[in-house]
Amino acid sequence: MTRTAIASSPAAIGATPAAARDAADARRVLDANIAVHSRLAAEYNTAEPHYLPESVARIESRLRDLASRTTARGLLDLGCGTGFILDIARRFVPTVHGVDATQAMLDRVRRDGPGALQLFCAETGAFEPSPGAYDLVTAHSFLHHLYEIAPTLRTAFAALRPGGCFYADLEPNADFWRAVGGLDPEGTHDAALAREIAQVRAKSDEIERRFGIPGELFDDAEYGKNRRGGFEPRALADALRQTGFRRIELHYHWFIGQSLMINESSLPRPQAVLRAEETADALRRMLPLSSPLFKYVGFTAYK
Repeated sequence: MTRTAIASSPAAIGATPAAARDAADARRVLDANIAVHSRLAAEYNTAEPHYLPESVARIESRLRDLASRTTARGLLDLGCGTGFILDIARRFVPTVHGVDATQAMLDRVRRDGPGALQLFCAETGAFEPSPGAYDLVTAHSFLHHLYEIAPTLRTAFAALRPGGCFYADLEPNADFWRAVGGLDPEGTHDAALAREIAQVRAKSDEIERRFGIPGELFDDAEYGKNRRGGFEPRALADALRQTGFRRIELHYHWFIGQSLMINESSLPRPQAVLRAEETADALRRMLPLSSPLFKYVGFTAYK
């Protein structure tokens, strides 16, 4: 396994006060992520909902399709964590590489399995891939951990060959965060809505109770979500275009109440999952009007 040193992002000599503040804030957010995810590494694979079977099946279907479209021989996963994407992609991409700033997370990546695996301990915005070496670049539920996404978008673009694609998913949708965060938490709400209000407004308190991680530290580690309120879908697409990506497809996932629909006890789980996905498809046909109903946004961007 190759390990790359994490850039310390010091303020340049002669930098403006604003640039110096940005460098200090970026370092604070990076340090918060390393601290929080070092603490959560042991519990991560059991605590995160994207490890549920239906979530794994959805991502596997998407990755398999993209690998087929790009005839992928190599994949780079940015913010790979404990290997969620790597474990799936190794089934049908011969070479997979992962980058993450937290060594404790990388230590949890499975080393056995098919294909060639290589890991790099590095900040994704400072990581220097071999230009054009990959057919696929991925970033699953990761971009919102960054102080600024532009350097990581540039890493993805540089890593891809012409015709390759960058797939990211499960990023907080600012339309949802704004709509739900503006509601009165003391009001009378449906159970599904009350749960989402608590998730948006009090997730840091829950993490502090469960894991002893200070709320302020967790908010810094979830900077794009808890500090900035998620990603505006159109702004996200604009940032990708500015980086050089030529075609962008936005994806919306997890509508409000979907969890209750999937866990409906009166139906067999496969039937409940199918009903929920049919509802999601109907809501997607109503985009952009229905955007505030979807908790997450993602994209596929082609070089």
